[in-house]
Amino acid sequence: MSPLKKESFLWMLLLVWVGAGTLTEANSGRWASPSLSEVVFFGTRSVNDLNPDNYPSARRRCLQRYLRAIPPDSTLRLQKSPVSPEEVVETRRQNLQEQIVILIGRTAEAEAKTFTAAVPISLEWEGMSEGPLEEADLARQWLERYPATPLRPFLHLFLAHRLRAGYEAARRENAKGLWSNLAKRYQKEIAVARSSPNELIACLAEDLEAQPHVYLAGFGHP
Repeated sequence: MSPLKKESFLWMLLLVWVGAGTLTEANSGRWASPSLSEVVFFGTRSVNDLNPDNYPSARRRCLQRYLRAIPPDSTLRLQKSPVSPEEVVETRRQNLQEQIVILIGRTAEAEAKTFTAAVPISLEWEGMSEGPLEEADLARQWLERYPATPLRPFLHLFLAHRLRAGYEAARRENAKGLWSNLAKRYQKEIAVARSSPNELIACLAEDLEAQPHVYLAGFGHP
């Protein structure tokens, strides 16, 4: 398949995935579409798509707290649906930057911009573990290089999400040695995030942990 055709095919798959959303039966204990974790960590769905009334009651308070933290003029509320592969990547990058600012504070805006510019965001991970793990590795290096970074609470949460996505992909790849390692790393990072004194970070960690999957369905929970 030529690069152009491959890009067009991936774009069509992404549109189908975004349009289909995640599990929707909130009242039966399944998850509303989209989930809070999906909006925060993927950035292809708008915060305007989040509806507390359709969210599981146990996680509704977290969602409401998150929505209250977003000012009316935030780019998260003004985000438009991307119309090309290039716009998808840029939208995801801008979304990630603004999510950090909302969760950590405006004082972190400059570093959030620097960090997100370095994240190797791609159009799609193609069901492989390489993409999310490259992003996880950048976050790990950032924490090691800048131990006093104000982004630390978010980076542990971001790491947990990407490691879990990598775990699901590694299970699909049948890479047993890799997925067992990723499960241990995920549990370590999600524990740090769940114990964060930042209430938004902690409740987002609970939301992430409660998801049946974050990237590929049917491959279990690490």
